[in-house]
Amino acid sequence: MEMGRTARGAAALTAVVAVLSFGGRAHAADSTLLFKFADSQIDESSGLGTSSYGDGIVYTHNDSGDTARFFAVNSSGATVAIYTLKGATAHDWEDMETGTDASGKPVLYLGDIGDNSAKRTEIDVYQVPEPRGPSANVPWIRYRFAYPDGPHNAETLMVDPYTHRILIASKAAIGDGLLYEAPAVLSTTAVNQLAAVAPERRVPMLTTSGDISPDGKLMVLLTYFGAYWSAGVNGELHEFAVTEQKQDEAIAFTRDGKFVLVGSEGVHSAVYRIALPADAIAADAAVATPTTRPATRPAPTVKPTLKPTVTATPKPSSQNSSRVTTSGPASSARPSTSASHGPWLVWVVIVIVAAGVVAGLVVLRRGRRR
Repeated sequence: MEMGRTARGAAALTAVVAVLSFGGRAHAADSTLLFKFADSQIDESSGLGTSSYGDGIVYTHNDSGDTARFFAVNSSGATVAIYTLKGATAHDWEDMETGTDASGKPVLYLGDIGDNSAKRTEIDVYQVPEPRGPSANVPWIRYRFAYPDGPHNAETLMVDPYTHRILIASKAAIGDGLLYEAPAVLSTTAVNQLAAVAPERRVPMLTTSGDISPDGKLMVLLTYFGAYWSAGVNGELHEFAVTEQKQDEAIAFTRDGKFVLVGSEGVHSAVYRIALPADAIAADAAVATPTTRPATRPAPTVKPTLKPTVTATPKPSSQNSSRVTTSGPASSARPSTSASHGPWLVWVVIVIVAAGVVAGLVVLRRGRRR
């Protein structure tokens, strides 16, 4: 994506912070190289999704600069299909999610939510039926969103499998970001207003991706420094290590909910399967799965812009079950997002920013003298 001076400066600052942080990051204790993307067209994998059909397929899409398409990749990293959202836009696709629609059919969500310059008055999330078979055009539905407090850069899209609500986490360069929630009923024509999850749910600095487990009990967030898990959306965040890569950009649960897949940008980048910490598995087991579901939002009344071109959709995986969010601290308490990098890293960022401002003033003063 073409960026102005301000955006380029922010990107450079982010890169410096990431480099400084990598030095102290530990490797994941239980990490397996799943595959490397064989297709050179996948050069900036920015989101991951795992197939709900139990066929081992992993979905991914590129960051900004590509067309509106996503890839289906097998367990050896080979591309088996490319699916195109004909007529859709790809301003800055940053994350994706596997889920179900209101009728229980498998769908994928793709988040056009990136905004490095923080200037977009609207962001988009596309919903498509989860495809099977060869490359094809897929029908899509677009939901438009706006933040209640002005534009934000964001790279994290999640969908609650229990309530079907869309969640977006802002990517803050300094300090914590916020988690925003979409309305229970979405419009396909008007702009949907996001709201901060109450109480204000903080997410770690430079959060680049996230996911909610298929049973809805756990949430994971990925940053340039490591990853976090929590019991439910409002649970306390616990840091865990992931395999160090060039630039961690994507995280997704496996369908059994016991592992996460973590990917990075770059041509032929790797995808690692990482076991969740034992305490996360224990927390998942401790939360009962409800036997009833709350009222879900109705299916959109506007038909997709394209007729389906893929084969009939099988029934969703039995692992797409209900979720609860009752674990963790009481709703009145602010959840912890503390990490080993937090305080000193913030001071490093402040020093870098201050140095940049001073350098800019010096250059400006010399230019005026000339």
